[in-house]
Amino acid sequence: MLNKLIKFIGLGLIILAITALIIRQGLFMGWQYSIQNKFYDYDSASKNIVIVDIDEKSMRDDNLGGFNQWKREYYSQAINVLNQAGSAAIGIDVTFPDKSIHGDLDDEILKDAIAQNDNVVLGARYYFESGNREIDWPNSTIMDANPRIGWINVSQDEDTFIRKMPLFAASKEKTIEALSLALSRIYMSAEPVGYSVVRGEFDFSENVTIPTITQIDSKTNQEVHFMYINYFAEPFKFTHISFSDLLDNNFIDKKGNPVSFTDKIVLIGPTAIDLQDYYNSPVSRGVKMPGVEIHANNIQTIIDGKFLRDQSRFSFWITLIALLVINLVFFSFFKVRYAVPFVILEILGVVISGIVGYESRIFINVVYPILIILMSFVGTFLLRFILEQKDRKFIEGAFGHYVNKDVVNQIIKNPKMLELGGAKRNISILFSDIAGFTTISEKMEPVELVKFLNEYLQNMTEIIINEQGTLDKYEGDAIMAFWGAPIAQHDHELHTCLAAIENQKRLAELRKKWQQEGKPEVRIRIGINSGDAVVGNMGSKNRFDYTAMGDNVNLASRLEGINKQYGTEIIISESTYEKVKGNVICRELDLIRVKGKNLPVRIFELLGKKGDIIELEKLSKFADALRDYRSKNFISAKEKFEAIKGDKPSEVYAKRCEEFIKNPPNIDWDGVWTFLTK
Repeated sequence: MLNKLIKFIGLGLIILAITALIIRQGLFMGWQYSIQNKFYDYDSASKNIVIVDIDEKSMRDDNLGGFNQWKREYYSQAINVLNQAGSAAIGIDVTFPDKSIHGDLDDEILKDAIAQNDNVVLGARYYFESGNREIDWPNSTIMDANPRIGWINVSQDEDTFIRKMPLFAASKEKTIEALSLALSRIYMSAEPVGYSVVRGEFDFSENVTIPTITQIDSKTNQEVHFMYINYFAEPFKFTHISFSDLLDNNFIDKKGNPVSFTDKIVLIGPTAIDLQDYYNSPVSRGVKMPGVEIHANNIQTIIDGKFLRDQSRFSFWITLIALLVINLVFFSFFKVRYAVPFVILEILGVVISGIVGYESRIFINVVYPILIILMSFVGTFLLRFILEQKDRKFIEGAFGHYVNKDVVNQIIKNPKMLELGGAKRNISILFSDIAGFTTISEKMEPVELVKFLNEYLQNMTEIIINEQGTLDKYEGDAIMAFWGAPIAQHDHELHTCLAAIENQKRLAELRKKWQQEGKPEVRIRIGINSGDAVVGNMGSKNRFDYTAMGDNVNLASRLEGINKQYGTEIIISESTYEKVKGNVICRELDLIRVKGKNLPVRIFELLGKKGDIIELEKLSKFADALRDYRSKNFISAKEKFEAIKGDKPSEVYAKRCEEFIKNPPNIDWDGVWTFLTK
């Protein structure tokens, strides 16, 4: 048991190590992301955010023209219109790194508009080239206005979906926040308290704390802090108005509804397909989302305070370890038909926990718990299969030649019954021995004797096993077998008796064969007793025998030897007789006290099965004579025993009667015959 426990603990450690390696490599996280995609809300876009589209309509030739030809003055006009309409904050998701193609005055106009309105945030983008960070700043003229700057960078996961946003990054002069953070700070009048992350949290302001995800940037080998974007709507669910309509003071959204800019956060950004500012998002449903809407979703995440976070590493690993331990224990004991529904319920529970976790805005990892459930299921049953195959081979090797195949199969199903140590069981024990074997062996050459003995033992053992018996041992020509263990049998007494009868019948057939071969005549004596005995594997861990021990075993052995005194072939005890008397033919033989025992034992001669041809009249006469014997009417008994011709037990009793006639027993004689030898 301890050995198996160690193997299952080892299996658990292997599964845990494999899981840790998989997690470290980030394998299967695409599946986790796909599941998380299902959790987001789909129709709760904030009314406090308006997106001004740089769209196909605005870029028509009869309107503002191609995007690359746009004047910076257009943005200046947009800023003025929006502020006149009461906008709270304006973000421009466009970078202006190059000088305007319309001359310096065009850039000056935008610079003045920015300088006059401190609620405007311009976009800037950083990228890496030759291992160095490069930045697309607005051109120097615009930068003279000392504008607020916000990074427009987004972070793509391996599956190209945008789920998180870099919070801030340092330039040479100062730390700059993401565009969405900068606009939220204006809108919420939230002053910064510093740019550090402590225990996975960033203090956006004194009242707002943002949960973070920290990763090591592969290009700079520096920590980068991200926040999850809590998507609130599918693409184009925010309020959208065309850039050209804004300039025309036509405040109508794409659906024909009037648009109010009062106290709104306004994002100006490209939505035209040709501008290729589209990304996959968890709420896309096959339709990519313009980058400006991604910023809008992140802004709503901040101003609504609905931050997403991963479950803590502590709870994550506790979950994995708990599932692993529970499953190893459960699967090591229960059958597959119970384990499969349990696995399904566990997986369902993990998925539900993911849904419930999202309601609390916590991403519960569901993929790795499901992975560890499946690995523990497969691993445990694979280990069980290997161990059971090993046990099967051991059991078949140890018992295949000694017990019935059905018994072997039952032992395989429950190997615990073969653990070292014994248990009290109710069994029937059979001992058999060849009469005069020493004399027989002296007449045969060793090689011939071995061949003869093997043929005899093979035939006798075959019958024992076919009758569902367990062969205990051979001792030269002697055979010990028992019934009722390792598999309990309600009728083990009958199977034992039938095996004894069949042994004698088979031996009669062999005698004819051996007579023709010139071999000696062989007869066997069999003793049978039933009762409690200690049965089990006796010995050491390295070598043991499955055997039976106890007084009832010893009595069966004594009864085998007692046959010699009566000239009989099979003697059974009263405890056996009471269980089989309706199915076999017996005669009561005597009430004896064997050597080493004080209590008398009533013994019976087993003659055959019901239906076998037996001289019943002889048995009746014997019973009548036995009654006279026990009544101390020895003269009458002697005459009756002598009248039964060709019967060895009758001859024994006739001699006893003759002795008792000469020397009568004590007046308190109980009819018990005591044997002083084994």
